[in-house]
Amino acid sequence: MMKNNMRKKATVILLTICLLLSGLGIAPVMEAEAKTPIVICIDPGHGGTNGGAMYNGCWEKDLTLQIANAMYQELSLYEGVTVVMTRTADVDLSLEQRAQIAAASGADFLYSIHLNASPSHNLFGSEVWVSAYGNHYAKGMSFGNIALQQLSADVGVYPRGVKTKMNSRGTGDYYGVINNARLHGVTAAIIEHCHMDEAHDKDFYMKEGALQKLGKADATAVAKYYGLKSSALGVDYSSYQYVQYPNAKTPHVQDMTDPEVSQIELISYDKSSGRVQLYAKASDAQSRIIYYSYSGNGGATWSGLWGWAPAGGGYIELTLPEDSTGDLCIRVHNEYDRFTESNHIYLQ
Repeated sequence: MMKNNMRKKATVILLTICLLLSGLGIAPVMEAEAKTPIVICIDPGHGGTNGGAMYNGCWEKDLTLQIANAMYQELSLYEGVTVVMTRTADVDLSLEQRAQIAAASGADFLYSIHLNASPSHNLFGSEVWVSAYGNHYAKGMSFGNIALQQLSADVGVYPRGVKTKMNSRGTGDYYGVINNARLHGVTAAIIEHCHMDEAHDKDFYMKEGALQKLGKADATAVAKYYGLKSSALGVDYSSYQYVQYPNAKTPHVQDMTDPEVSQIELISYDKSSGRVQLYAKASDAQSRIIYYSYSGNGGATWSGLWGWAPAGGGYIELTLPEDSTGDLCIRVHNEYDRFTESNHIYLQ
């Protein structure tokens, strides 16, 4: 009897979504068999004429669907979860329609799958965007940190942070899928897996099997967040512990300030090779330091970005560029891509 009731519940959810989608002229969504009330909605970003980013002959819309399919297949191996998808074909959906599908399915969480690109074409790594409001913020931040840890551990993608962004009026979340989902009572997160326009991240989406690895990492993050287990996979995350963020009492506005501290001290300099060792210190009260870059000509030109490893301070080794004048400084960049230039060291 219990199994029949669960099947009936799955059928009701699927029929509800199919009725909604038929009115929109969209193909039905995919769904795994329901076993408990946990419902996950996977949203492959872009689609149809909305191709998203395009680099190295790849459209973002195609990559997001492949990642989402891999995430769906992996999550379907866990007990106690129903999985739906907003699209399974190359069709475009409005941000409101995506939120409506999640709400109609009774989704506990909407995961919008994306890849990234930047105007400067020098950023690399993964990031998660979440709502700035109430318990949506708490759940988004808690999940987002698990997701970045998983992408780093399983795939090797550099973590850029879990972030919020308000619209210019301060009246809602900047990203439409997050804001629309919140207004429908659904928590949403945008997972930006890597940057398509930066060579450092190229293998994370172009190498054979790379997209499947991204989708599996996403699924594992969801399983850890909800404490799921899978007999098929031989894993049990029911006792998994993670940092649970508190509700945002007021909207958690994004960091709009530069890092407060950026200082360097010369440790050694080999003039013949141009090798320099520095002790660097940086801090930001509102967001994490994630990158640094350096200049050997007083800031006229800058190196590419490097991951910021020191926790509060540490050693940096670099080789002076060919156009170096001996006027050395660094920039430290926070999660919101704001930077502060350090003091200058004049090499002799």
